[in-house]
Amino acid sequence: RLDCTRSGDECTVNGSSAMINPTSTATLATSIPAVGGAHFASRATAARAPRAAASEGKGKGIFAVPRRARLVKTRAAADSARGKTLPGNGEDDRPFFDAKEAYDVSGYKNFKSRKELADAALLDRHWYPTNPESKTYQRTVRRSFTLVGVGLHSGEWETVRVCPARAGEGRYFVRVAPGTVPKEDDAEGGAFAREGLTEEETEDMLLEQLRSMLNNDGEDEGAAERVKELRAKVESAAESPGDFGGDGEVRIPAAAALVRDGLTLSMEIASDETNGVIKCEHLLSALEAIGVDNARIELEGSGEVPIMDGGSYQFSYECSRVGLVPATADGSDARVPRMAWRPSEMITVREGDAFLQFIPDAVTKLTYGVDFTYKSTAIGKQWESWTPSEDGDYVDVIARARTFGTMADYMSYFRAGMIRGGVEHCALIANGDKFWNPPMILPNENARHKILDLVGDLSLMAEPGMAGVPIGHVLAYKGTHALHAKFLAALAAAPKEKVPAELWAHDDKEIFKGEMVDAKVPVEPDEYPTG
Repeated sequence: RLDCTRSGDECTVNGSSAMINPTSTATLATSIPAVGGAHFASRATAARAPRAAASEGKGKGIFAVPRRARLVKTRAAADSARGKTLPGNGEDDRPFFDAKEAYDVSGYKNFKSRKELADAALLDRHWYPTNPESKTYQRTVRRSFTLVGVGLHSGEWETVRVCPARAGEGRYFVRVAPGTVPKEDDAEGGAFAREGLTEEETEDMLLEQLRSMLNNDGEDEGAAERVKELRAKVESAAESPGDFGGDGEVRIPAAAALVRDGLTLSMEIASDETNGVIKCEHLLSALEAIGVDNARIELEGSGEVPIMDGGSYQFSYECSRVGLVPATADGSDARVPRMAWRPSEMITVREGDAFLQFIPDAVTKLTYGVDFTYKSTAIGKQWESWTPSEDGDYVDVIARARTFGTMADYMSYFRAGMIRGGVEHCALIANGDKFWNPPMILPNENARHKILDLVGDLSLMAEPGMAGVPIGHVLAYKGTHALHAKFLAALAAAPKEKVPAELWAHDDKEIFKGEMVDAKVPVEPDEYPTG
């Protein structure tokens, strides 16, 4: 987001001074795609994105400063424009326009208010996801979305489509033949199509189009068509689970029982020798945290979920973009309660000095420690703890954390054929006492990514339609996917009860019980045995 104030021909952008085009009559606070690229409808559009992001000095834009797509080019530019973290953590809402005419909310020709336009426009071009409010019932995506990216392990183009599913079906994968997943018509279109434009030209166009939609004189004939496109996107009907799938397909449930042996760099599940899924933890992490309890996930390609931005940010964005709806069973409109596991005993698994431990508690809490001191002091020792029902929302504090490692490790993986693809900033790579591609975009980003992975792996504990992450404190140190799998097996065998799931995203971070918000519940010493 570019936050601007203007004085004469000088504009202050995120604290930095820059000259602006004197002919511009307003400045716009808008969002530029996050590092890692957008969702792509085809390989061609995916290939164009890096070139578009790298173009500099073209067009006559409002701002004479680098755009988000180019901020990653230098450490100094990144630090000056966004500090050590991207915007989104607890920011106050900012006006969609900075110009004074934006505050005139009377008698818009095409929209009832400036807020109605802003909501529609942000749905069309917004790049900062928001956590949908948690509910006590099972949900699914309102309509499908498609992402195309490179597989970290395969090095090939991989396509994933997340589709609605019925209540009680849970999250499951289906390997589909090439050409099964259609292209998304609005991948680079919509009311604010920008294909072939530089970021500067896009910003100018976006400003003028939005302002024209607010006019009352009817001079701009194109405004009505753009309004129609925006309204169609806002009011688009939800898709039905019956719109997807066919006879004879093989479903691969996202279940702990299907975890493969010998895990190394990623989580892998398989229903048989020929139907498996790899690198599913980032997508499952987003679905679990956002609250998508039921989803049909189609994979076109080698069976690998694309690495995308290296975290779960883009998956989270797409879930927020299409929205969530109650998941219902066939022939019924009844809402199905969302449940979760609450183990009653302490559980510990170890492997050398690495361990995972479950400690009974009244709320879910995830704590992770990493120690790379012997490999890189840039990563060093990091600890991070996250209580979802009390702390910042997942999309703000966890989703952007990227996968990480050392340069020596990645070179070894590459030579061994374990890694064949990805883009520069899909991983935070350490080289000795420095990062090769700085900066970290979140505090303790490495430890936060381990929490992201842990959420994705724990999601495999879910019975169909349930939440997977257990209620209680999960403490981990130097864990791997293989150790996570061992922990899943121990959780599955432990005594536990099925209880209403926690609501992670809500207005006031308190413990929810059903539809009621209560004060924090104290843990009595004898209520949850710890020995």
